Amino acid sequence: METYVVVRVHGLLQHLLKAEDYEALLRGEALWSLPEYTSISPEDSVRDFLSKIDEVMIGRLTFLMKLQSAYTGLITAFADRLEVENLKVKLRELYSARGKYDVYSSYSHFIPLEKLLRAETEEELWELTRETPYQPEEKGILEGDLQLKEAYLDSRYYAYLKASVPRRERKALGELIHLEGLIPAVYWMIVLGSEKVAELIEKGILKGFKHPSVRKTSLGNYLATLRVRKEEAERLIEESEISVLMRVLRSNLLEILRGEARRAQLASQYLYYYLTLVKNERDNLQKIVIGQALGLDREKIRQTLVLPF
Repeated sequence: METYVVVRVHGLLQHLLKAEDYEALLRGEALWSLPEYTSISPEDSVRDFLSKIDEVMIGRLTFLMKLQSAYTGLITAFADRLEVENLKVKLRELYSARGKYDVYSSYSHFIPLEKLLRAETEEELWELTRETPYQPEEKGILEGDLQLKEAYLDSRYYAYLKASVPRRERKALGELIHLEGLIPAVYWMIVLGSEKVAELIEKGILKGFKHPSVRKTSLGNYLATLRVRKEEAERLIEESEISVLMRVLRSNLLEILRGEARRAQLASQYLYYYLTLVKNERDNLQKIVIGQALGLDREKIRQTLVLPF
């Protein structure tokens, strides 16, 4: 059944957007002109646009979950990042820091969305995470600030995602997920301080960001593992171009995943490449919609996109 799932993925990949589709959207072509996005209407609000883009990703992942294979747990865990995003949106809301375009996904797995929406205090939110992979193991983390709590949720998610990999796949696929986990680790090192986050990783508090093949946890080593020179990263950080740096990191990861998928065309690496492309398409489209709503110029938006090869 696992081979059948990957064979289906080969076909499904043909329905994903290509670089020229993004260029057309940046030139002003309507999103609803694309076959997968006809549910979008020109009368929709920006938040409706974002939600309907989200629904396409959910539909694609749900289809694969229903095929019932040894990969179902992995696919479900991949989708559960949407639930973690919902938790982070609710946290920001409770801190009066929710962004204008922070929207809730309709996806839920461990935590019913209606219960999350009804939570009025942070205590209620953390209570909802009990007996889920997101439940805090370090009680002291709940006394930290908003950004530290968001970093902790990201770390908890990646620890859970890594554990979802079928045992026989952990050497090849596990390495790729370890690489992916370095991207949020780098982001939080920039936001919270590289030494502080590295220390929390080494202490096991942010264990989801730990990469077993990186001898010493540091911003420079994590960047090097993702094929980015520290000097280039420091320049982008100094120029307040963190979104561009994140795009470079994600683009490098996608290139690595593509290489692994080509070498293992009937294995889990190919499946994970597809899953990543699905999320990448969702992220790209949401960035285009938000960027256009904010009146950003075409090149500025393009700099944040991870275009498929």
